[in-house]
Amino acid sequence: LGAVTGNANDNGKFKVGSLRNIELTAPYMHDGRFETLEEVIDHYNSGVQASATLDNRLEQRNSNTPRRLNLSDQEKEALVAFMKTLTDQELINDEKFSSPFIEN
Repeated sequence: LGAVTGNANDNGKFKVGSLRNIELTAPYMHDGRFETLEEVIDHYNSGVQASATLDNRLEQRNSNTPRRLNLSDQEKEALVAFMKTLTDQELINDEKFSSPFIEN
């Protein structure tokens, strides 16, 4: 981000993508390891592993153990349902947005 803003304090930072239309953007994670939103939530709910490179914001305070969401099945389903409400049905059904290479 520092190269974009010109601020040295922004070096190493990056902009996180929007959750808008997240339902349509699989695969997920930086390496595409998850095919579904449910898999992503399961990962953060109980699958984060301790690692020397784990961001400290994902660790329990005063511990080297990963912080987990510990959501119930009902809470996980509600979170997925919420993320799916961020899908813009007009956009995905409008032909003028179907391909950037076709003139409308």
